[in-house]
Amino acid sequence: MIKRLIAIFGCIAIVQAPALALEGLSPDKVPSTLPSANVGTEPMGTSGVQFTQIQDLAPQKRAENRPVKNKWAVVIGIDKFVEAPLNNGLRMDKAAEDFYQYLVDPKAGRFEKDHVRLLTNQAATRSSIVSTLGDKWLGQVAGPDDLVVVFIGTHGFPAADGVTYLCAQNTILENVFATGISMSDLMSNLKKQVKTDRIVVVLQACYSGAAQLTSGAKSLFHFYNVDLSKFVLGKGYVIVSSSKPNEVTWGDIFSSNLIKGLRTNNGLVSLNDAFKFAQEQTHFQTTHECQGCKEQTPVMKSEWTGNDLILGTPSAEKTAGLPAGVNSYLTAESQYVAANSAVMSGDLDGAIKSYRGAIAADDKYADAYNDYATALALKGAWGEAIDQYKRAIDLRPDDELFHANLARALIKTGKTAESLTELQQAYKLNSKDRVVLTALADICAKQGDLPKSSLYLKEAVHLYPNSGKLHDRLSYVLAQESQQPGEEEKLDLALMHAREATRLDPKSTSAFCNLGSVLLLKQDSKGAIVAYRNAIDLNPQSADAYFLLGSALEKNDDKKGASDALKKFLDLASPQDPRQKLAKQKLETVDH
Repeated sequence: MIKRLIAIFGCIAIVQAPALALEGLSPDKVPSTLPSANVGTEPMGTSGVQFTQIQDLAPQKRAENRPVKNKWAVVIGIDKFVEAPLNNGLRMDKAAEDFYQYLVDPKAGRFEKDHVRLLTNQAATRSSIVSTLGDKWLGQVAGPDDLVVVFIGTHGFPAADGVTYLCAQNTILENVFATGISMSDLMSNLKKQVKTDRIVVVLQACYSGAAQLTSGAKSLFHFYNVDLSKFVLGKGYVIVSSSKPNEVTWGDIFSSNLIKGLRTNNGLVSLNDAFKFAQEQTHFQTTHECQGCKEQTPVMKSEWTGNDLILGTPSAEKTAGLPAGVNSYLTAESQYVAANSAVMSGDLDGAIKSYRGAIAADDKYADAYNDYATALALKGAWGEAIDQYKRAIDLRPDDELFHANLARALIKTGKTAESLTELQQAYKLNSKDRVVLTALADICAKQGDLPKSSLYLKEAVHLYPNSGKLHDRLSYVLAQESQQPGEEEKLDLALMHAREATRLDPKSTSAFCNLGSVLLLKQDSKGAIVAYRNAIDLNPQSADAYFLLGSALEKNDDKKGASDALKKFLDLASPQDPRQKLAKQKLETVDH
């Protein structure tokens, strides 16, 4: 939580994606009816789409039809995100709640209530989702003969590298590769940490275009939904997506139809049949009844073997309570959520108390240590924060954000070398973390290693090509680098990135100031003056812009303009600004 200190530092899977407002939906107009529970084994799908059969008919490949001892589920739905552009009222939280109600209905899903975790909105942070799907919950409760169902309703963005990233409640779009949840990692962790080989994942998460991504992220992603062909599933896995990869998901049409199908025959309907019903109804509604919608065809990929899966089949055994470690985690998590709420309301003391309570309940709760350290850092207790960050890393050494947070605290205490080591470790763990890349660039620049600084920033710009801030920072470093012998050509690159920064972020005072400075280095004082005046128009209280404008006007032999600009700088600048003395010296020159 607390954006994991980012602000301080600078299986059946069902995914339902957000969608535009829906009108005129009337399921009773759909022409198809639900097939009988004992449908044949023909592959599901429509023309042009290759689907894997739910049942493998080859006897030599058929897995043993083991009874399902217990059934477990994680249901996730998010409608209220930290990032305002994602909050477009698609009610994925309601979709999740509806799916949860189906699961725990004794006449439908027949899951025990304490066997289902429902995470919606503020409870569905990245750490909570990863922990619940991993070693803190599913990894401890699900046995080898159990069934696991995962439902996820959120925004999802298939990236240019073919990996889909799902948005947690606290995902930051300007650093989505670090704060989002990679579908590849999610599936890998399920296989690695959950003991059963019978997992269904339902995904209702796609990029509908309704969310206006920030400039730093909008060019990273292809349109539309998850491409199931990208996933290599193990035996017993089923993954369902609310639409084809080249289609948009419209609201909760698919999940509503799927739930309706799954409730048929008191829940004793095969997943195969329920999916076919949902597929047909969803396709019909989006092509005939939903105003403004386009065609949506749900898809399924499966490596299931044996008899058709019926989610509503009662489990063969009853558990005698949850493992002690799980109960400790659940107690700790309630304190952790309370702490996060306190942080959001500005009550750091209350947050610290609750984080301590979470740690007391579960001394292996790495996220609690990390966020406790962040709260301490916000209060300026950097030494204590360092100790807690180190404890978090001891518990989860492969979390790059923990290392990045520790690096920030080490910098604050003057331990630059140690900070660099932590940042390099974070970079090894995730080379796409924007916070880590920019922090490494800053340290390298301060140490005089400008080539390495620009290299890190080039990596960041490659990942986030539409981020004006990154182009601005890269331009600044390249301009400095161009002043070294043999590096003069870097000035042209600096100018290119400076112009790109102002194009991408035309309201950035910093970008126009930097553009002016690069133009001055190019001996274009008139162009620099125009850039500085643009900066002042954007922020009339910018002491930096007036100082730079005064210098440019002086070079252009406009003594009166330079005098006026420098006087304005002296009015606006802090008394501690080291440029005060230089400005006064310049005034004596231009006024005579």
